[in-house]
Amino acid sequence: MESQFLPALGLLTTCLCVLMAVFLWFTPGSLARANRYLAGFLLLTAVDVVGWASPLLPDRLLALLPWRTPLAFLQMPLLHAYVVALCFPARRTRGHLLAGALTLLIALAAHAGVLALATGDAAFLVFRRIESALLHLQYYAYMALMAGVLLAYRRAYRDYCSNPDSATFAWLVTLLSVSLLASTFVLLKSLAWWSGQVALYRMLDPLVAALAALITAALTLTALTRQHLFLGVVTEADTASPKETASPADATSPPVDTDAACPDRAQAPPAHQPAALARLDAFMAEHEPFLDPSLTIRSLSRRLGWGQRELSQLLNQALGMHFFDFVNRYRVQKASVLLRDPALGDLTVLEIAHRSGFNTKSSFNTAFHRHQGTTPSAYRRRDDAGARPGRDTLSRADG
Repeated sequence: MESQFLPALGLLTTCLCVLMAVFLWFTPGSLARANRYLAGFLLLTAVDVVGWASPLLPDRLLALLPWRTPLAFLQMPLLHAYVVALCFPARRTRGHLLAGALTLLIALAAHAGVLALATGDAAFLVFRRIESALLHLQYYAYMALMAGVLLAYRRAYRDYCSNPDSATFAWLVTLLSVSLLASTFVLLKSLAWWSGQVALYRMLDPLVAALAALITAALTLTALTRQHLFLGVVTEADTASPKETASPADATSPPVDTDAACPDRAQAPPAHQPAALARLDAFMAEHEPFLDPSLTIRSLSRRLGWGQRELSQLLNQALGMHFFDFVNRYRVQKASVLLRDPALGDLTVLEIAHRSGFNTKSSFNTAFHRHQGTTPSAYRRRDDAGARPGRDTLSRADG
């Protein structure tokens, strides 16, 4: 039974990877380009893990198994391309893909050369260890690159969206975190192999196989239950129409601050910052656009009749804050009024958050504590208004 455990896991993981790759390759929508990068990554993963299923493979395929290792040099460039295409669709990924393809060709040529020139198994084993070490180095280098992409995406989201919650960001962080966890066990297995610790290697090998099967199954379940991550959703960045689009807070990409993204914009705000700030503050107080959880800098600039770029510069230069900090300041002010209203005492903190424009309790608590110095629940319990002097009105110095 135990002898069939590892091949069965390998075959299961291979089949799931292939099925997911086919699903992603033929999935239409705005994320088709990104999905195909992920499909390529999964196909190469299937080629890699099929080695566990070698006892179940026909003899004519067994001779090809040693050649699957060089193909792994293209895996991380494809995953990196997926992350970039999902976060910044306009950014090019061709350079990394070409570099990965060139590395793959070099690895294949080196593999063929060693097979032809090696005088024994010892020389080939040394080559395999070098090849494995290079793959690990490439993996961690690309993980660092993808972490940089996610940080840049997070900053862009804070600049242009009023709620920092993004399903794309959460999905990619989860994906890369799980990948990093799995890679840790793979690295431990490689170290056991390099150091000749056969018992440790044999213990880690089925553990890594089980982890790979579990991760692939979880990815498949995610594709079935959260299809918007692969189909894409309509956001204001996806259309140049002046019509307002009610996009969910978990939009797949942040709005782009370019003239092309907002060709119908009106005149810039007044040259004198105090006048522009006064009009902006009056507009926020009168119309309360911050009550819309999906408010973006683009939709607000349209309602003001200003340009998106000019509004962004006004917030950054005059107030020194991101767009979502600016909007959350008004939301916290609104929430403070609602929390003090005796007629609304039956409302929960979450209901107050939703009425104030926040889409999650966690983001509400974070913003409220930042501006008011306490939690919403603690603020509500303060019956004596004198216990919080000066907190009923938020100044521009907040944030």
